[in-house]
Amino acid sequence: MALQLRKRQQDAIHRMLNLNVTRIVPIGEREAEETEVYKILVMDRHCFDVITPLVRVNELRRHGVTLHLRLDNERQPIHDVPAVYFVRPTAHNVARISADFAAGLYEAYHLNFSSSLPRPMLEDLAAGSVKANAAGKVAKVFDQYVDFVSLAEDIFSLAQKDAYVALNDPTAKDADVETAVAEVVKGLLSVCATLGRVPIIRCPRGGAAEMVAQQLTKQLRDHVDARGSMFSDDGYAGAGSLSLGSREERPILCIFERNFDLAAALQHAWTYAPLVHDVLDMRLNRVDITQGSSALDAAAGKKSYDLEDNDPFWRANADSQFPKVAEEVEAQLAAYKKAIAEVNAQTSLGDPSSDADMATNTQKLVSAVASLPELQERKKFIDKHTNIATALLGHIKNRGLDEYFALEEDLLAGKGDKTAVMGLLQATGRGTPEDKLRLAIIYAMTHSSGDDAMSPADAEALEGALRASGADAAALGFVQRMAKLNHNLLDYAERLYGQSLSAVAKGVKSLLASDRQLAVARATEALMSNEPDSRECAEYAWYDAKAKATSDGNPPVGAVGEGAPAHDHAIAFVMGGGNYLEAESVRAIAKGDDGAGGGGRAGDGGGRRSVAYGATEMLTGAEFVAQLGALGRKTGH
Repeated sequence: MALQLRKRQQDAIHRMLNLNVTRIVPIGEREAEETEVYKILVMDRHCFDVITPLVRVNELRRHGVTLHLRLDNERQPIHDVPAVYFVRPTAHNVARISADFAAGLYEAYHLNFSSSLPRPMLEDLAAGSVKANAAGKVAKVFDQYVDFVSLAEDIFSLAQKDAYVALNDPTAKDADVETAVAEVVKGLLSVCATLGRVPIIRCPRGGAAEMVAQQLTKQLRDHVDARGSMFSDDGYAGAGSLSLGSREERPILCIFERNFDLAAALQHAWTYAPLVHDVLDMRLNRVDITQGSSALDAAAGKKSYDLEDNDPFWRANADSQFPKVAEEVEAQLAAYKKAIAEVNAQTSLGDPSSDADMATNTQKLVSAVASLPELQERKKFIDKHTNIATALLGHIKNRGLDEYFALEEDLLAGKGDKTAVMGLLQATGRGTPEDKLRLAIIYAMTHSSGDDAMSPADAEALEGALRASGADAAALGFVQRMAKLNHNLLDYAERLYGQSLSAVAKGVKSLLASDRQLAVARATEALMSNEPDSRECAEYAWYDAKAKATSDGNPPVGAVGEGAPAHDHAIAFVMGGGNYLEAESVRAIAKGDDGAGGGGRAGDGGGRRSVAYGATEMLTGAEFVAQLGALGRKTGH
């Protein structure tokens, strides 16, 4: 049974749109004249991002939302309609709502905050409503605890920008770091509240990950102890919910810092979903494709595509290698053409003078007409993925992404070729400056110590090649500084390695999928297995808000080691940014596959284990090196 985080968040949003009515009656079963309430939805930017992957415009209309507006935009009064507000609990947003009270914009105000509204802000809100003589118009004020973005059933983001910089800036004040940690805690509390479950928290000892674990445990314990808490039943009682009566049935929340496996945020990918995100800059499950090279072509040919789990091709091939995806697009196109030919054959008329032929012809026409909607839907998906795969192929060939992927895999497996690396890093080598910088950082990380350590001359040549290619070497300088301070930067990575579209794609290397399980995935699987000889199980801190309070993070007797039960459900969370490559490796745990490129999404097989992946934000490689560069400049590189 999956954790169903996305579905639970979607249910919470639907309840909110229905004015927080507990039971949502299907639209078709309502007496519209009696129960339908037409309303306006007002959101800030963050909550707009939260709701976008969950509810489409046509679904908003089914919930009676006739208009959706941004909180910070200029809005006209609509006096006879109630408004549903969905915003973050910030002083700015409270001031804007108070201004709406004063302007008398709406008939009633249903106020929903994405997380808990602090007491001082609640008092400011109350004061604003009284001052505007609008207290009677405030129908409800709710803390929704949905302060995260569900990108898939098993992937979520806290949408916290530049979290890596905030958590790793050596020039930051203690208060700034504490604020960044508090934001992570707030987001994870929303995840736990949406699941309705109190997880067992595991994390490496020391550092920001344990700070988050300790603070989250304290907040969870406060809620567990409170009367009428959202965790009073430790889960939903509805059909399909998990029984959480014993420790092993509760999920474990594994918290990691980005530096636990820095390479995973930098390396190039070779499977479909990670490529679409990294290369085509997918945002909130939407990707924009520009067709044509001229400005006129770009203006006319820009298309946007949604990539959701209701797309059968995306669901089946998100984790597949790119050459396999190209082949599958062609196979589905061929199947579609065959189906169309069969429909055309069905509609060919026999002898119209014969009654028997007339009846047969009629039957064939009815069958053909009935099959057309399904065929049109198939064609829509085929066209979408043909365009996306063609755009990817252009980037792969122009930038040599297959070469970067192969070389980075070799470097991380201890087989790197210095000559090949320097060849790509030269100004004449293929790839963007960011591509070269990502490769250079991985090369420097894998040659920072031991017999393979770079000489000063090699380091100077590396930086010189980057500058000649137009890359900012500040990011490389910051990573090298970290490597000097922490010689175990790659410690975990070192332990883990044991004419048609397809015709055009044959010029691209059809690489075998990497059999390397990424560090976060391996550690999560070890913690789930709970085996006595696991280093992670023995060394990681343990926090449980439902157990007796402790400050040392030591697990209770019998929870770890010989005879301890395994965990079937887990959430792997990365502070400082994640990506779809790492999500793919983590989700593979649920289907018993520890490698990438296996095909469909994890969880499709209906196994007993379920794993979700989350991060402070989902970053492309270029975005992550930009944050490294910002830190490098802060530290004088």
